[in-house]
Formats: sequence, structure tokens, C-alpha cells
Amino acid sequence: MIQRIQSLLLLIAAGISVAITFLTIGNFNFANTDFVYTAFHIQNMATGATHSTFYVAGLWYISAILSLVTIFMYKNRPSQVKLNGINMLVMLGALVTMLYLYPNFIFEKMIAGFKEDMMIFNHWVFLALIPAVCLFFANRAIKSDEKKVRAADRLR
Repeated sequence: MIQRIQSLLLLIAAGISVAITFLTIGNFNFANTDFVYTAFHIQNMATGATHSTFYVAGLWYISAILSLVTIFMYKNRPSQVKLNGINMLVMLGALVTMLYLYPNFIFEKMIAGFKEDMMIFNHWVFLALIPAVCLFFANRAIKSDEKKVRAADRLR
């Protein structure tokens, strides 16, 4: 049953979740120093110093792993729906951490005088919404399959 549409959607969500970790999330300039923000680190372009942000990448990798595990749970659709719900929460946590918490709180501590309007997000960050949409539609397809199986059981 790996050829189902929800399996394809979950595979797309896993692939994009991994790809997001390799994209530049944003750039900012403070005191004539450029900083680059990725899922793994923040790099000061002038000195080359880095500050680790591995947990942002970790959340995306956990989401990708959950998507792959969900694909192979096709015999247990109720567990598949639950695991997909957990995956949506992990992905929400990754999005909130990546786009709001980290720039607003950590940058302020790291650099005195940082203002949130200084951050320029990369337009590819919107790619992070695609896995969430894929998970939503995969969940709908799994529930639809469960409904069909229950209807077929009633007819027997």
C-alpha cells in the first residue's frame, strides 16, 4: 500500500523538510557586519564566527523521520493519523522556532541593539509551508481510507 497518495505526500513532506535545513533562512546587517542565518548556525561573515542553531535543523529532521515512519505504518491507519498529528506539531514547533523565537529572542541576546525589522528572510523560507500542507492532505487521505475500510466491513 505504499503507492497510495498519502504516501507520496508524506514522501514530499520528508524531502522538503530535509531540503529546508540546507537553505539560508535569512540575512541581517548590524554595525556594518553581515550575518547569515541557516538551520544549523548563524555565521558572522566578517570574522567567520558561528553560533550553533542545530535544534532548528533537528526539528526539521525529526519531522522528516516521522513522515517516513508514517509511510510504513499503512496497516495501522489510526496510528498513522496520530503520528501525523504529532508530526504536524513538530513542524509547527520548527516553523515557530525558525521564524519567530530565534530571531526575536536569541539575536537580541547575541547582539545588543538588534531590532526584529533588521532581519531579511529569504523568499525560499515559504517553501517550509509545503510540508505542512502535504501533511494536512495526507491526513485527510488516511482518514478517507479508514472510512472506506469501515464501510466495506459493514457490508460484509
